[in-house]
Amino acid sequence: MDFLNDLNPQQRKVVTTTEGPVLVLAGAGSGKTRSIIYRTAYLLNTARVNPNNILIVTFTNKAAQELKKRLHRSFHIATYSLWVGTFHSICMRILREEYEHLPFTKDFSIFDDLDQKATFKMIYKKLEIDSKNFPLRKITTIISNQKNSLVSPQDFFKFNEENFFTKTTYKIYLEYQKFLLKNNALDFDDLLMYTAIMFHDNNSIRKKYADRFKYVMIDEYQDTNYAQFKLINLIAMDHQNLCVVGDDDQAIYSWRGANISNILNFEKDYKNVYTVKMEQNYRSPKSILSAANCLIKNNSERYAKELWTDIRSAERPKLLKLDDEHQEAKFAAEMIAQLHSRGTSLNNCLILYRTNAQSRVFENAFYQAKLTYQIVGGVNFYQRKEIKDIVAYLRFLINPNDEVSFSRIINFPPRKIGKVTLKKIENYTHKNQLTLFDALQHDIPSLNKKTSQRVKDFGKLLFKWQRSAYKVEITSLIKEIIDDLELISLYDSSNDPKDIARSENLKEFVTASKEFTDNFEQETDTPMITSFLQSISLQTDMDNLDEEIESVKLMTMHNAKGLEFDHVFIAGLEDGLLPHSRSFDNEHQLEEERRLLYVAITRARKTVHLTYTRMRPVFGSKSLSIPSRFLMEIDDDLIDTENNRYYDLMAPRPQKKKKNRSVVTENQKFFRIGQIVSHSKFGNGVILNVDGKGKAAKLSVSFSGGQLKKIIGTYVTRGNE
Repeated sequence: MDFLNDLNPQQRKVVTTTEGPVLVLAGAGSGKTRSIIYRTAYLLNTARVNPNNILIVTFTNKAAQELKKRLHRSFHIATYSLWVGTFHSICMRILREEYEHLPFTKDFSIFDDLDQKATFKMIYKKLEIDSKNFPLRKITTIISNQKNSLVSPQDFFKFNEENFFTKTTYKIYLEYQKFLLKNNALDFDDLLMYTAIMFHDNNSIRKKYADRFKYVMIDEYQDTNYAQFKLINLIAMDHQNLCVVGDDDQAIYSWRGANISNILNFEKDYKNVYTVKMEQNYRSPKSILSAANCLIKNNSERYAKELWTDIRSAERPKLLKLDDEHQEAKFAAEMIAQLHSRGTSLNNCLILYRTNAQSRVFENAFYQAKLTYQIVGGVNFYQRKEIKDIVAYLRFLINPNDEVSFSRIINFPPRKIGKVTLKKIENYTHKNQLTLFDALQHDIPSLNKKTSQRVKDFGKLLFKWQRSAYKVEITSLIKEIIDDLELISLYDSSNDPKDIARSENLKEFVTASKEFTDNFEQETDTPMITSFLQSISLQTDMDNLDEEIESVKLMTMHNAKGLEFDHVFIAGLEDGLLPHSRSFDNEHQLEEERRLLYVAITRARKTVHLTYTRMRPVFGSKSLSIPSRFLMEIDDDLIDTENNRYYDLMAPRPQKKKKNRSVVTENQKFFRIGQIVSHSKFGNGVILNVDGKGKAAKLSVSFSGGQLKKIIGTYVTRGNE
């Protein structure tokens, strides 16, 4: 019980109130993660609860791993038996366990965004639908929302007006679900929908998990959708030992189905709710919290609360008006360069913006300032072509019905098997009710002798790997596939600089699989290859945040929740950007935009810079900007607008006369394309591009760790030529 002395009174209540429904309103930086960890330790060590009886749902996979590590490190608790993970990972585990009650097998594939896009294109072609009249993004959003509301295609018209648009959308939705089942595949929304519907329709299964999970904790409850709400309600409805932790002031994901009413109505959904408000902030100084509190009190959809802190600082958030987006980015780069020169790590600096498109000018400014940066929310490592190709091979080995993976791998690397042949193979499988894998072992009558032999050779290769799939470690299998396909030599022999990076990425993929193998925890009888593919499919932008590389982080405000940095720069505070123009006529959306700025401000541990511009380009031409209405809601005495000493940095400098630049040939350059170089942090790399001819030339380098960096030559050492 001594560890309770580490907690403040509100945290202690969260930890020790274990029976019945508990609502924890945890403000930004109030120590909610610590409370969840200590509550888990209290249940295990003091209340003597069996670890199998505890379910903890986190917002990201990274948060789940961090929670396990801290439990082990602080309390020496073995986390093997604990069910800890995101809604999607928990549901995936349940579905694989209960597959006999479902219309798919336990080795189902998970379709990501790219797989979905490919599938919808096939469906549009089959149904002869014009994508101009039915935009793909709009239709996929509608279908996703239906699934999150637990609305099947068959129930679609119960909740939607029947007209031409909904009739066509229904046809697409129905065809999409049929295709998924035929391919033994699910998308992310299916993971939630199938689990919730199974619990609702099968009381014996529901009771099985209700009896297993006698103590349930949900983090970031304000970001749950209806399917997640229903799922948890079905598990906890008997014992009601449910602790939900969240902050209605940080509800910023309604655009992907999250429903703030889940947290606002919790006291109505459950009886005798014990509510704890955690308002003491351990992250930000009072000067920053005062501005954040002043802003968020303008929302009506919220519990009344106000963050406070013992941390003092004279530095109020600074508000700056700059000429345009280039000056805005240059200002941030110069300020961070100053901080860095005084000993601040780049890892402690964060740039936040409303839309991804705003990152471009910041990238250029940091490149010019020679500051290493990392964009969070770029292309996921596992979404890169060369990685998707190998993942498609792995997926098909355990799910021989996966047409999307099959169509990706059948002619990669090129083996002279085209689209016509692919269609003949698919027709043969459907006609003879075979799997695609089995069809490859047959003589397909419609194929000529040479093509038939190529298909059979491909089938033999797959059969060889399939025998290895359940016997060897995943790393050995991946190496075997890469070696048999001769992919490394294929990419290394290419003249395309991008192929050099692809070769390095494949090597990094092998390393990633080895790390997974070393940390693999067996869950029931799930094979390692299935677990590995599951971990890949559930990766998010935040799970791929590389904190080992010292760099300024650039991200949208939506990606920043849960993070904290010493110095935060919030850009583009103009009406139309924040709040976004789409929210102007909707009070609920406008309040969410306000919460977005609140989240951004409360990421800061030391300083906040708020910037807006006089002009900003709209569709290629400059337009006058209007300062964000949210800035007017923060009291004048809470923001520092005395920015002359900062604005001096941005004073126009005399323009240097442009010098005539002579053409520099490759053999005149100190560095050359294809040369091996070494960096103290990033390791060895290959030069993809050189700008300049001296030691200080600007280099584009693909490092062995998979990073593609723009770097000044003085920071690297040349290897053997």
